Amino acid sequence: MIDLPVMTFLADETGEDFNPLTDPLLLVMFGLIALFMIFTLRRGRKMREAQRDAHSGAVVGAEVITAGGLVGTVVHRDEERQRITLEFSTGDRADFLLGAVQQVTEPAPGQPGTHGPETTDPTSGDKN
Repeated sequence: MIDLPVMTFLADETGEDFNPLTDPLLLVMFGLIALFMIFTLRRGRKMREAQRDAHSGAVVGAEVITAGGLVGTVVHRDEERQRITLEFSTGDRADFLLGAVQQVTEPAPGQPGTHGPETTDPTSGDKN
């Protein structure tokens, strides 16, 4: 019977056993994987916060954009069923799930919001 050493590739030229913790390539690989995971988690958290802001801003009178790209004004919001009714520029109305709201383009009148358009004209010459 021929005795072939199976683990000879794990020994370096000096005959010592291979220690993966001292290999710089493996350390760099693990570091890149850790960075990838951290950035992925941060991006996911930001997206969840933006979605939560859009859902809370979709109140009656606000102009919203749905996931399908439809733009409409919220005329009714049903918290129990998690649905909103949008009215479009043509006067037509349609019901959507609250989760379909992607962005609030114009907050409802009287509602504080950072998603709406600017109220002052930046090109005006008034500097108060």
